[in-house]
Amino acid sequence: MDLKTRPLRLVVTGVESTGKTTLATQLSQHFGFPLALEAARYDARVQKGTIDERDLNRLVTLQFDAALTAEREALNQGAAGLIADTGGLVLELWGASVFGVVPEQAHRLQNWFDFYILCSPDIPWESDPLRSMPQETDRLALHQRYIQRLDEVGYHWVETKGSAPLERFLFIVEAIETAFIRHINE
Repeated sequence: MDLKTRPLRLVVTGVESTGKTTLATQLSQHFGFPLALEAARYDARVQKGTIDERDLNRLVTLQFDAALTAEREALNQGAAGLIADTGGLVLELWGASVFGVVPEQAHRLQNWFDFYILCSPDIPWESDPLRSMPQETDRLALHQRYIQRLDEVGYHWVETKGSAPLERFLFIVEAIETAFIRHINE
């Protein structure tokens, strides 16, 4: 697929309870981009809390399939982009943090995206059966690891900031418009 004709591939990433799903949904609606939902959130083993390191590659595959489906939808609809609620970086850092294992295919999924939107943990943590990091210090430490990885690999990325939802949203809309211009001109 030619870089000039394929949709811009966006991914929202970050530690738990940072507004990833909310932001991805808002951006999908705002731009008219298909949305690839977080596959792990709907996985039966994740929901039951019976996941282990052997599940990580399966979750990467499920997330990649969701992203590819969103890309097909974007192409069929003539949409200029797609957005994923999570990607390989979440699965890499979560797998390393929880199980001490990085899923083999996580890097392939990470490299597939053109632009990363990192959600800052500067909004209040909300309890959820799938969340396990209520301590702000733990979330901030993991957030720093996200920044480190994004910079190490050289991905194009932007970070949300501030607790005002509209302010966060408008800042990201502007960053995506800039990323889209870069994507067209590459």
